[in-house]
Amino acid sequence: MIERSRLWTLPALLLLALVLAACGDRTPPVPGSEELAEVEEGAAMAEVMALLPQGDLPENGTVQGYQRNRFLIDGANVEVVWVHAPGSGGTFDDPRLELNPLVFSGGTLDGWGWSHFDARSEEWSLPMPQQPQES
Repeated sequence: MIERSRLWTLPALLLLALVLAACGDRTPPVPGSEELAEVEEGAAMAEVMALLPQGDLPENGTVQGYQRNRFLIDGANVEVVWVHAPGSGGTFDDPRLELNPLVFSGGTLDGWGWSHFDARSEEWSLPMPQQPQES
């Protein structure tokens, strides 16, 4: 007959392994995701940018201190703003972990996040971000 204390050992170890696996695989949310959680498509660019903290890139070619790429696609002005973590200077090792793309079309939010960028990138041939230039 198996002791009662041993009956609990295997389930307890399995539960512990699951908890440790869940805790160890946590990646921080991409920058700006908390501020943008309730923002809907169609919001004005100024309204969206007002929700974000000031970026730390020089103003030349940026919007509110964030890297910006501008394009003319099918007659519409399209902008991609690359939100980075405060204090990072906009530099990154992995853009998918350290940057958050915001896609604007005609001055309003088309969508944000990597899944949206990937869909638009395929449709509009949008490029990935470049490392910021040193000033």
